[in-house]
Amino acid sequence: MGFTKLDSGIIDSSIWAEPLATRIVWVTFLAKSNRNGFVGASQSGMLRASNVPEKDFQAAIDILEAPDSDSRSKEFDGRRIEKVPGGWQILNYAKYRQFSYSDSKEAVKKRKQRSKHRGHTGDITGHVPFVPGHSASASASVLSNNKEEEKNRRGCNFNFETYSWEGITDRDMSGWRAAYPACDITVELNRMAEWLKANPEKRKTRYRRFITNWLARAQDRGGTKGGNGYRVMDMDDDARQRRLAKEMYERQKAKEQGNTLRPKPRL
Repeated sequence: MGFTKLDSGIIDSSIWAEPLATRIVWVTFLAKSNRNGFVGASQSGMLRASNVPEKDFQAAIDILEAPDSDSRSKEFDGRRIEKVPGGWQILNYAKYRQFSYSDSKEAVKKRKQRSKHRGHTGDITGHVPFVPGHSASASASVLSNNKEEEKNRRGCNFNFETYSWEGITDRDMSGWRAAYPACDITVELNRMAEWLKANPEKRKTRYRRFITNWLARAQDRGGTKGGNGYRVMDMDDDARQRRLAKEMYERQKAKEQGNTLRPKPRL
């Protein structure tokens, strides 16, 4: 979870003269950013988070991405955000993040501890801060590369905002094709995505295990083309199987008792 310092001077800035929806969207961007000012979200995700009308949201994005000659920050011509792969970068975030708002011994100690703990310029999500003087494309390339490396390091994940898989590598695909030759891996991944979309309350914590379990069951049932489809077993399915097994046992037991009580035919 990110933490953002909110400069009290924001109420004296040019952004505070903008419509209410624009101010709400701007504060939402600040609240959603990581410690390097990266906001990892889709357009629809930020629209939901901001909770403003779509028309007002788009107008706010246009304002935040445009130059502002009246802005207190002259870097980037007063632009506040820039679209980059995976979300947005808050352009002057590093400048405000470095402000020391407290010189107490405890505050200084905590800042030193955080700096020592980080030990690198990136953060746990793999994103790096926007570097002034670098071109937008170069910064976007760095962000994209770090993001991909972090996904590969963290493993598979399903993004419920974009309803798409993340972190799946070519090596993963090759391994699954070799292990489950009867399965069309791309088709099965699409089926998994549709199942997850239809069952958002059943989110997983270990998606690699979810994928391999799915593929193993699909393989056992004849694969993608030979099988009759695949449905993930859940608690309800397990209870249903136990109930059916119990009913079959009781019917068999009743049948055996009936045969025992029935009189033997005379010879």
